[in-house]
Amino acid sequence: MSRKAVEQAARLGVMMDIQPAWLYLDAHTLVKQFGYERLRYFQPLRSLFAAGAIAGGGSDHCRRSVHCGRSIPTIPSWAWPRPSPGKPGNMKARLHPEEALTREQAIRFYSSNNARILGCEDRLGSLEPGKLAD
Repeated sequence: MSRKAVEQAARLGVMMDIQPAWLYLDAHTLVKQFGYERLRYFQPLRSLFAAGAIAGGGSDHCRRSVHCGRSIPTIPSWAWPRPSPGKPGNMKARLHPEEALTREQAIRFYSSNNARILGCEDRLGSLEPGKLAD
């Protein structure tokens, strides 16, 4: 993506399903292949939120399995505060930390935003009377 793509997505009402696990598991390879600067808008989560775009997060790409079903553990380690471009688990340096989500944004990213993307926000995505607890 680019800054222009982020702004255009928000303006057009494009909703995105993003897999932050790619940051955690593949950041070191992505930086090696593309360079740190070219990854400026790779999963630009905070920019998407700031622009008003709707982005939801999934748990795809969990080592050897597709959709390992562990979204909640990804909140602190993958969407917020963003991993190191070094080896997985090395949190000393961050891959464009300016794109890290706040805690509140990370929770919305995995809950109410996903419900909205699915068109189920009337039944899912928040803990309210009359909604399913997801």
